[in-house]
Amino acid sequence: MINERKIRLMTQAAFYEDSYQYRRDLFIKRYYKADYIALNRFITKVWMTLFYAGALLAYIFQLVYVEAVDLLHFDYQGFVIKAVVLYLLISCAISVLSSEVYGSRYAKAEHRVKSYFEKLDKIDRFQ
Repeated sequence: MINERKIRLMTQAAFYEDSYQYRRDLFIKRYYKADYIALNRFITKVWMTLFYAGALLAYIFQLVYVEAVDLLHFDYQGFVIKAVVLYLLISCAISVLSSEVYGSRYAKAEHRVKSYFEKLDKIDRFQ
């Protein structure tokens, strides 16, 4: 005899297995939560550093070519101190935000994988 509840559970499990989200969730679950967050925070900081360096270079070119600042009488020490302080502030903010984002992604993936395995257990327990 056909059990409708078992068929529904099997269909839901099959849809999840065929989805991109399933592969992504299993990729995320390969790591411990702290390792996943740390790795993605590192990658985010690398990209942030590259974009910050590009923006700083663009600002220097703008100073030299558009505003015609004299480089012999430019306050390099003040410029470097401001750039480093701004970098540290942005880096701290990005670190906190990326930790929150990747922590919530890990938690959601963990919840989806857990519910998937619970569905598989329910399917196995059907007579």
